[in-house]
Amino acid sequence: MKTEPLALSVLRKLAEVGGDVSSLETPAGRVRVSSRGPRGAPELLVFHGLGDSIGGWAQASIPWLRKFRVHLVDLPGHGLSDAPPDASQETMLSALRVVGKRFPGARLVGHSLGGWLALKLILDGSISPHELVLVNPGGATLPRAEYESFAALTQAADAEGARKYLRAAFHSPPKALELFPGAVLKAMRSPAISNFLKAVKEKDFIAPGELKKLAMPVRLIWGESDRLLPKGTLPFWKQELHGARLVLLEKAGHVPHLERPFALASAVAAKF
Repeated sequence: MKTEPLALSVLRKLAEVGGDVSSLETPAGRVRVSSRGPRGAPELLVFHGLGDSIGGWAQASIPWLRKFRVHLVDLPGHGLSDAPPDASQETMLSALRVVGKRFPGARLVGHSLGGWLALKLILDGSISPHELVLVNPGGATLPRAEYESFAALTQAADAEGARKYLRAAFHSPPKALELFPGAVLKAMRSPAISNFLKAVKEKDFIAPGELKKLAMPVRLIWGESDRLLPKGTLPFWKQELHGARLVLLEKAGHVPHLERPFALASAVAAKF
């Protein structure tokens, strides 16, 4: 049985307490979903980012439970979901198609990789969420040189490299993580992260002009101190997400659900 480190296990318990936990059968293996909040309420479906899990959204999801039926998903190979047969983007998408069809018409929230995958599913017609919220999404097509710094940060080989990663991902890195860079390196070398980064192809990225097809309201939430994604990422989304409302979160980096969970929760839950 798959297990998690103690800290993540505690956060998962908070994210799943009082909820309905299920494992959906998908072509990529079983995918774990935690559903909480009043039945019959508007639905909110959350796809987390690379290397994250349901546990990372424990705090941010609490305010949503007053007005939404919230579904938190462990992506394939993450958290307590099964490891997929391969790390290709298409395999990830094959699993999330099943999840998305289980919750049609939900407000879909995608962070980082989760936002990227959400856009791919919408573009290929697999799902059609009622509303879309993108939080520091990845997947922008940019010059190769812009991704070199991202690659260097995600392939840290020593303690100083881990600290550079933390300073890029957070507005203000947690002292506990800076004091134990070995734990950060271990997480960065997990199969969920390393296998996906090795498998990603140029064709997997969102191309300029593709997003003209989006028919639903879109909100783009951006942690202003994000130095992890390439610098051209936000300008790309501003140009390509026509009509999307942009919400900038101060004192937050690439992971606003960890740094400013309640500010993020408010921005996600606000009316379109």
